[in-house]
Amino acid sequence: MTTIVWDGTTLATDSLISVNGSTYNHAQKLFQLDNGEWVAFAGEQQEWWEVLEWLQAGAPRDDKPNVSRVEMIIAGPDGVFEMFNKLVRIPVNGPVAYGTGWKWALAAIDHGKSAVEAVEYAIGRDHDSGGEVQSVTPRVKASVPFDTLMRGVEAASATT
Repeated sequence: MTTIVWDGTTLATDSLISVNGSTYNHAQKLFQLDNGEWVAFAGEQQEWWEVLEWLQAGAPRDDKPNVSRVEMIIAGPDGVFEMFNKLVRIPVNGPVAYGTGWKWALAAIDHGKSAVEAVEYAIGRDHDSGGEVQSVTPRVKASVPFDTLMRGVEAASATT
C-alpha cells in the first residue's frame, strides 16, 4: 500500500508500489490537478487513475467512478480534505495519515516530526512503504472546524 501524510503544512507520500506484500515498483503518488489542488493517493493504484481522471473532470456528482480501495488527501486553495471509497470530500482539521504506514506516521507527527520526516519514519517501520519521499507545501485556505460546521447546520435546522 503506502503512507500519505498531511501535517498541517506539507503533503507527503512514499513511492513504493506493493502487491500482496511484495515490492512491485516505484511510482508517482502525488499529483497536481488543473485546479491547483494536490492529491496524494493510497490504496489500489488502478483506482487512482480512475479517480484522478474524475477529479480532473471537475468531480461530477453523477459520474463517480466505482472504487473499493482508495484513500486520499487533497490540499489546495479551498482547504484540505480526505476522501475514501464513496468519493465525498471530508474537511481535515489537523494532521492525518493513511495507508499501511499511517500509525507510524502519526506517531512521528505526535513527536514533532514534519510530514516528510513522518513518511521517512513509516518507511523504516512499514514493509509496504518505501522509496523516495514525494512532498509539496501547497497554498491552502484554513479548513472550517467541524464544530463550526455543525453550528451552521443546527442554526439552519432551527430556522426551518
